[in-house]
Amino acid sequence: MKVILEGEVIVAAMEIGEELISTLTDYVQQKKITAGSLNAIGALRNFELGYYYLDQKEYGRKRFEPISELIVCSGNIALRDGKPFLHVHAALGQENFTVVGGHLFSGIVAVTVEVILRPMNGEMKRSYNERTGLYLLDR
Repeated sequence: MKVILEGEVIVAAMEIGEELISTLTDYVQQKKITAGSLNAIGALRNFELGYYYLDQKEYGRKRFEPISELIVCSGNIALRDGKPFLHVHAALGQENFTVVGGHLFSGIVAVTVEVILRPMNGEMKRSYNERTGLYLLDR
């Protein structure tokens, strides 16, 4: 990942073959970012999306292999168990002009991914919520 601009807003360009979520997680850990938001566009391949089934308290997951346009990707950064955690959702356009979307677990950069990261002052934290079975923002 090449950081283009670093300041109140961070602009980064990711390169072919990089894994989106783990690369961004490594970066925010390195920079000690404990709260923030992110947006990204580009193209992914071999990505995994999830849909959360509240009644079962678990994600259904599906992997998509072909290159798809990363139309919208947004998320936030908060601490979970003391470490930065990215919560990311995405919509991806496929070759036949259909769109798939959901919770983005992982994805490999196919062409580029351009990321806008906005760190915030302070900390946001996630705690386990019995009712939902998820780690929700609580502070």
